[in-house]
Amino acid sequence: MIRLASAGLWLGVGLAKMAALVWLIDEKWQQALLALVLAWSLAGLALWLRGLRRA
Repeated sequence: MIRLASAGLWLGVGLAKMAALVWLIDEKWQQALLALVLAWSLAGLALWLRGLRRA
């Protein structure tokens, strides 16, 4: 179950990074920054879940 959740989080990281790139191209800086913060948050959560799985 944790593995599936982690995979979903990494998918979300990729999607958030792509959204940030699109918003940067459209010059929507605030939305791009928000997407990058979301990507970093999801990555941190995925790494935390990886630590739980190994413990």
